[in-house]
Amino acid sequence: MLNLNNTKYLLWVFVLLGSLSLYSCGEDSLVAIQQQEDLLYEDQGIVDSAVVTGCYAYTLRHFLQDTFDLSAYSKLRVEFDGFSTSDHSTISILSNSHSSTNDVLYSASNENVNMPHSFESAFNSDTLWLELRLYLNPQVCGVNEFKYTRARDLKIYGIK
Repeated sequence: MLNLNNTKYLLWVFVLLGSLSLYSCGEDSLVAIQQQEDLLYEDQGIVDSAVVTGCYAYTLRHFLQDTFDLSAYSKLRVEFDGFSTSDHSTISILSNSHSSTNDVLYSASNENVNMPHSFESAFNSDTLWLELRLYLNPQVCGVNEFKYTRARDLKIYGIK
């Protein structure tokens, strides 16, 4: 038979264990692992845009205005906003290095262009520069009709 003192003691033990278990499930627990990342490049506003006024394909290559030392990072996280008025367009991010050129890190086309983009990608350890490539090829257009694909608010983070 349990007496009153043992019941109070067991109740406090259960309350303490329950509190500890709930506290350990939070974001600040030792179990939660956060990635350490550094902002490497930022270009606010319009980064670049590819524009046509007729029914022809056009590719614009925009090399980012920086040479990157990525030796301390295992991955990149890239964020930007894309938009196009053309029915056939593509936005791509490519890396270039001593060992290879034009490695596609990310590509979105057609209906997937008009949205905010965020992705993580591995890259060659000797990557020197990154390229934003904008492509459009309007399938439906009129005489002197203005079509464009643009990227804006570009941020590149290095993830350790």
